[in-house]
Amino acid sequence: MRRVQYTNASILHYDARRQVGRRTCAALAELGFRRIANVDNAEDLCKLMRSRQFELAVYGNDAAVSGSMDLVSQTRQYDKSSDPYTPMIMVSWNGASEMVRKALNTGTDQLLLWPFSPRQLGARVDALVSARKPFIETEDYLGPERRGSLERRTRSNSVEVPNALRARVEGRPDLAPSAVAIQAARSSLEFVKIDNVAKRICSTAKVLRQHHDDVGFHPHRATAELEAIQKSLAVIRKALSAVEQDHKQPYCDSVEKVALQLSRSSPGLDGKGLALLEQASRDLRVAIEMNAKTANGTTH
Repeated sequence: MRRVQYTNASILHYDARRQVGRRTCAALAELGFRRIANVDNAEDLCKLMRSRQFELAVYGNDAAVSGSMDLVSQTRQYDKSSDPYTPMIMVSWNGASEMVRKALNTGTDQLLLWPFSPRQLGARVDALVSARKPFIETEDYLGPERRGSLERRTRSNSVEVPNALRARVEGRPDLAPSAVAIQAARSSLEFVKIDNVAKRICSTAKVLRQHHDDVGFHPHRATAELEAIQKSLAVIRKALSAVEQDHKQPYCDSVEKVALQLSRSSPGLDGKGLALLEQASRDLRVAIEMNAKTANGTTH
């Protein structure tokens, strides 16, 4: 089942368990991959992530190795990876639902559970070439959009990112992760992040206004939610500056001012103040949605 088109594709393969790593490497070789950089420690992995671009990353997750998932998620960080959009497969022995959830939250494209056959691995690799999902960015996530294709079409809020593997396999340099392509995708995803965070702020404000005086609503929850809103506003401010949309900052100021006033009075909250917070949050969201429609023509 060797594929000639994979011969020149380079792989960054990390697994702290050498015996398991050798088995994964053998499966990759059976598929036709020859340029495989094998690492089994965090230091070497981080160095390679920063210094070289790879067409594919295959990472082994070991629950016994502290921080192994953090190492995986670092590949999606702009300041720690030469290509934060590297096609990625995570392999693991642990199929527990909580582990799967955490693994997918690292931003990996694919999750493959041991034991697997070369054919199963090949299907994951093929999908990264022909059917890779577009990316989204939120306050704490950068990676493939997990929604189905129908929902993605009805709620267009994702971005096609550079695909090093497809570029190599299909001979399409226009799809490769050049500095220009990475910056363009990053700018588009900043708009996506701004939009997603603004929606969450608006949703939180609505919940506080509607339910703060319910019998089952814990008073201290309001304090935590107001603090979360202020942290989210900081994320939006930074992203607005990154995409040269500082003229939207006054909308953040309005939300922040009301949130601060409410924080001083929590856990006892004023209904009128919460209504004002919801209105200010709604205004922010409308302004951000105008950004997405007019300033970000590359969002799909």
